[in-house]
Amino acid sequence: MRSRTTRRRLGTVGNLAILVCLLLLALTGCGPEDYQKPIQQFQDASAVVISTTNTFLNNENLIEQNKAIDQIVFEEKGLDLKQIDAIQYITPDEIKARTEALDALTHYLLLLAQLAQGKAASDLDTKVKTLQDATKTLSTDLGTLPAAQGTVLDNSKFSGIASAAVQAFGAIAHLVEQRKARHEMENSILSTDSAISELIQVISDDCAVAYAREKSALGERQVQLTNDYKAEIAPKEKGGTPDRIELLRLAEQIKDLRSQEAKLPGANPATAILKMRGAHRALLEYVKSPKTPKTFADLVAAVEDFAKSARPLGEAALSLLRAT
Repeated sequence: MRSRTTRRRLGTVGNLAILVCLLLLALTGCGPEDYQKPIQQFQDASAVVISTTNTFLNNENLIEQNKAIDQIVFEEKGLDLKQIDAIQYITPDEIKARTEALDALTHYLLLLAQLAQGKAASDLDTKVKTLQDATKTLSTDLGTLPAAQGTVLDNSKFSGIASAAVQAFGAIAHLVEQRKARHEMENSILSTDSAISELIQVISDDCAVAYAREKSALGERQVQLTNDYKAEIAPKEKGGTPDRIELLRLAEQIKDLRSQEAKLPGANPATAILKMRGAHRALLEYVKSPKTPKTFADLVAAVEDFAKSARPLGEAALSLLRAT
């Protein structure tokens, strides 16, 4: 029978072993639950960016159509709504391809996050299938885009960059599906870095074009209201009486427009998309480096930065759309 001293020593050794194990866990990586928050944050932020981008691009046509209606009314011409509907600043196919590219990109990055977490290939089948489906849809719709630049967006440039990204998505999905060694998957991920970064950049550039048009339309609306106000008070300068009810209505519209204008900086989806690129780069760093608390902290910080930029985007963008 062991003595009390021996049992005490064994207990101390056991406690030290537990402490060492806990320390090693802290130094070498994080548990599965630690990944869930940044992954969910990324997924939620991506959903907001995709939805807002789609709404923003679609609204470009409405802005141009409304301008055409104003011009027809000013010229006192007949109004043909079919002709108005035919006015397209950006075509539905162009919008669809770009939002689908963002969707496929999101699924790709979520798959990378799961791989970085150390999940076995058997746990990734669902995510691989989702990525493959999104990639197939995107690839099909890229084929419907006209080769020539028909609107303000450069389809040739977008198609080339998106096609390269489709190849990258397919390559990593195939490696996971074939249960290839982790180093092969990591090499494939790193080799396609530029294709993914270029896709993010070109979508951001296209959104910047749409945002600039929204901003311009807001400015035009402000000029219109200001001129309407000036026209309403003109009778007073000639001894007449302006319509006070109309003046109050215009004043309320001008104040509301100024309020929407203050939200402009937070309404640009291009900014949030570039933050997505930051999350992608942090994820690549995490994949290729030793899984340390620092690289994980950098990844979490990049995802949180992306989420922070996306959080106010939906509300700000809707306010801007209403104003224009």
